[in-house]
Amino acid sequence: MIVLEIKWWLAALLGGACCGLAGFYLVALNLPFLGICLAHAAMAGGVFAIALGLPPLPCAVVAALLVAAVLGPVADRARMAVNTLSGILFSLTLGLSFLGIGLMGTARSEVLALLWGSLLLLRWWDIGALVAVLAAGLVLAAIFSKEIKAVLFDRRLAWMNGVPASAIFYGLLIWCGLAVTVNLQAVGGLMLYSLVVNPAAAARQLTERYDAALGWTVAFAVASACGGLGLSLAAGWPTGASIVIISSALFAVAAGARLLRREIRIGAQR
Repeated sequence: MIVLEIKWWLAALLGGACCGLAGFYLVALNLPFLGICLAHAAMAGGVFAIALGLPPLPCAVVAALLVAAVLGPVADRARMAVNTLSGILFSLTLGLSFLGIGLMGTARSEVLALLWGSLLLLRWWDIGALVAVLAAGLVLAAIFSKEIKAVLFDRRLAWMNGVPASAIFYGLLIWCGLAVTVNLQAVGGLMLYSLVVNPAAAARQLTERYDAALGWTVAFAVASACGGLGLSLAAGWPTGASIVIISSALFAVAAGARLLRREIRIGAQR
């Protein structure tokens, strides 16, 4: 039992950090909707994998990476906003997900796990995938720190200053696709968006500085995942829904703190 609990808390810690970093990038790029698009692409890949008797995680990875790899270049060449194209792909992948479920004829536990998620069902292999993706993200963030900061600030201005902006941008999209996919079974495709976007949005309520916002985002994401797991174990609630509740509550607290600081500042100026 102790080994199982260690695995659960380790999955919450790693998954939260992974989603926090991905959410920081997506919100900084002003592409929060891309998070839900990637989640549903991964979910569609996993559903069809189960329907065909294939392992769901590799197929989910392929689907998310395909969307992430295609999204940036297609949007650039079509001169279409990435958020607009994300919305189109979101509706397509959601439709494909439910088509795959319908073709199965009966609901299966593996499909429900992809839809709603459960940290308690993760295997050690899934933990290894979380470690690998998070480590890759941290290494890339360290090596290309200046380039990433430039692209997040202004992609066109970064390109004008000699930064390979398109390569960095596409690379971030692909890594975010990986980060979302490896957390699919932990949180669920229908609710993963909250763990990606809510912590980053909460951090933006407290600071606009790059390093501070990154730190707060990861901290809020880890707190959401671990807090959701604790709530799930204490109340007997589904882990995915519990994580959504905690992440939303943290955003509400952060937004309230920002409003309170603003009122105090205005009152002091009077």
